Amino acid sequence: MSDDAAAAVVRAAATVFAARPYAEVRLEDVAEAAGLTVADVVARVGDLHAVGAAVLTAEGGSMRAAMAAAREGSDDPLEVLATSFRLVGENLARRVEVRAGVRLAAESHHHFPERHIDPYRTWRTFVLAQLTEAAAQGRLRPGVDVEAIAWLLVSAGMGTKGLLEFRDAWEEAPGRLGGVAATVLALVAEPEPATE
Repeated sequence: MSDDAAAAVVRAAATVFAARPYAEVRLEDVAEAAGLTVADVVARVGDLHAVGAAVLTAEGGSMRAAMAAAREGSDDPLEVLATSFRLVGENLARRVEVRAGVRLAAESHHHFPERHIDPYRTWRTFVLAQLTEAAAQGRLRPGVDVEAIAWLLVSAGMGTKGLLEFRDAWEEAPGRLGGVAATVLALVAEPEPATE
């Protein structure tokens, strides 16, 4: 089966998983959304668990790509953080697979124990690494607790995602998530020296 055929099923499934909890979705729902038979869905991707896992893989790949793109764009760890939050927001706004994967990870991770899903841990690791690098470069104000700021950034980002989902306001995601990061980082960053 072609990668395109499987990707089309994953996109269709994502529209279902983004709207309903995993436990309420049947393979027949995915097949209907894809315009296929259940047998076609199974042949292209697999059972419902495999379809959900494929959505999670697509979402995880988009998050890693956002982090990598932010790193490629700057050597400044604070800029990398702000850009990463904005890029994740862009993914949430534009890609239903990302919205569905985030929902699956938050609500239904126990259905995928083999994946050891922990969105907080993943983001904390990334944010803490950037903040630690910024502190080593003297980019943070003296006395800033990087662990506490990592908690603040991740929890604010996850809370923003939850509010966007509740309001179905995904188009606001880039600005809202980028704004969260920019606001927190402005509070802890060492001011740039004034130039004459």
